[in-house]
Amino acid sequence: MQKLIAGLAFLSLMCGPCAFAQDSSSAAKPDSLSSFPPSAYRPLPPHFQPRRVIAADVDKVNEAPPPLPSYEQPATPAQGYLWVPGFWAWRKSVPDYFWVPGTWVLPPQPGLLWTPPYWSRVDGGYAFRAGYWAEQVGFYGGIDYGYGYTGDGYQGGRWENGAFAYNRAANNLGSLGIANVYDQAVTADGNAVHVSFNGGRRGTAARPTRDQEALADARHVGATAEQQKHFELAAMDRSLFSKQNNGEPGVAATRRAGVLDGADITRSSARTPDHTAQSGDDVTTGANARPAGVPNIEGTRGQQAPAAK
Repeated sequence: MQKLIAGLAFLSLMCGPCAFAQDSSSAAKPDSLSSFPPSAYRPLPPHFQPRRVIAADVDKVNEAPPPLPSYEQPATPAQGYLWVPGFWAWRKSVPDYFWVPGTWVLPPQPGLLWTPPYWSRVDGGYAFRAGYWAEQVGFYGGIDYGYGYTGDGYQGGRWENGAFAYNRAANNLGSLGIANVYDQAVTADGNAVHVSFNGGRRGTAARPTRDQEALADARHVGATAEQQKHFELAAMDRSLFSKQNNGEPGVAATRRAGVLDGADITRSSARTPDHTAQSGDDVTTGANARPAGVPNIEGTRGQQAPAAK
């Protein structure tokens, strides 16, 4: 009996500090986290695996992604960095769209260019098509993300003899004395509706060419660890969710991946709401989802520039 009592006393001494440490860590959490759905902070699975999305096996989202916000591109931090435009992603556990800010990143190896991800309308829903690195820029839905990504190809720069040459007309090079630059006007349809998804009556009408389809099916490189970290941090920032920011993320772009505050971020520009009633597809956006019985109103449109569980 004395041995049993001694054992229980020893066990309570060992477990007591652990329980105290857990209570202390919970109490130390800021109030901003407690007001946000705890499920949004679950560990995230890999999201940027390079794969061909098939309409039959994707986890579709019923709401259309919000319009692309308008923002200014921050200056490149150093020579060799390539621009990766921002995009809307989906977090199933919230559920809501969140903005992944545009940023500058180093490519996984010289000679590779980034094909941005995009959303496409399939079977009454919206499916996410992952981005990837390849020697050529593939199909990204005809989405005008800006800064060289006009909807088809990339006009922001090119590789020359193992070094990246920047098109000064499409990039903010800041005060860096970059030698490999050229000036070439960027051609884009200024009258186009810059929506954030492909297909349907309100999406872009672009279709991939045979070469672009072959590139999507070919072997390519997925997002870098730097891009993945950037994505995961955005998925845990409640200010980037569309229902919190009404489609106007406070951090629209950042100079360095994973840095979502400080002097090197760019905020979204204000847009004028467009409340014109539309006919056709029954579309609601994450920021402007309508309750039952409310007439369908299209959300606002952006001018510039998937899915987390």
